[in-house]
Amino acid sequence: MTWNPFGAELEQNQTLVDGVPEWMLSSFRERVKIEFTRTVRSGNYVGATYNENRVDRMRQFDLASRGRPFADVLAKHSPSAVFDSMTSDEQLRLIDWLVKDNANSNESGNAEIEKILAAGGSKWKVGTRDGSPGLESRVPLGVQDAAEAAITTPGDAGRLLSDAWHGVYGINPQPDLGYRKSIEAVEALVLPLVMPNDDTATLGKAIGKMRVDGDWKLPFIKEHKENPSPAVVLGMMQALWSGHSDRHPGTKSYVLSTSEAAEAAVSLAVTLVNLFASGSIARRP
Repeated sequence: MTWNPFGAELEQNQTLVDGVPEWMLSSFRERVKIEFTRTVRSGNYVGATYNENRVDRMRQFDLASRGRPFADVLAKHSPSAVFDSMTSDEQLRLIDWLVKDNANSNESGNAEIEKILAAGGSKWKVGTRDGSPGLESRVPLGVQDAAEAAITTPGDAGRLLSDAWHGVYGINPQPDLGYRKSIEAVEALVLPLVMPNDDTATLGKAIGKMRVDGDWKLPFIKEHKENPSPAVVLGMMQALWSGHSDRHPGTKSYVLSTSEAAEAAVSLAVTLVNLFASGSIARRP
């Protein structure tokens, strides 16, 4: 189970955050200080000075961004002071640029930036954006909002989905945990609806029962002849259930879930939890 800070509301610590929140400031302040200084060694003397090459490159960023001239500010103040004077958006832009500059200059630092982003629960990660090194969204656009809504679902479904989300996107990803909790989150809503009196019910059994019932569907007025909503609903549920490759250790089919599979599983779970919780998936004539 994912640790939740003492006294914090569960929903406040569930999904990913934008910008540079206050709990990341100290880590990024230190990171910026390191990025803009270099160690000088002369005989027995060891000291630190501004990285002039990096300041020159920052001027190129100033011209390209047409925003606040960070290089000029750096000429008068320490890197830490400059970072503290920035708005959250400016700080994020600077971090984004550092990722690009580090990659293009074959310098280290991006691994440490990613550690801070991941540990702080940022929606951003070190990656590639528009073909160039930079910050990219940790999850596809729209998935974040859907996940936030699903995680606040009352009862066990929201709690289990939170565990699944952190198993996939947390600081120490555990794809097998993320996939298993995704299934459990869906089961928490589906089993009481479909098989309320079966203490041995599973999502697999529920899928079979729904297939026999034949009337679990979405509230559409019109249906596609070849792909009606009952088939789509069962298809999503079956894909989630059948794709779980590490359910039974010791069997020949046992294969640990990959991060890609777990990401797909939690996305399916988010959709299914939202649809079942809202009553969009229900028995209809």
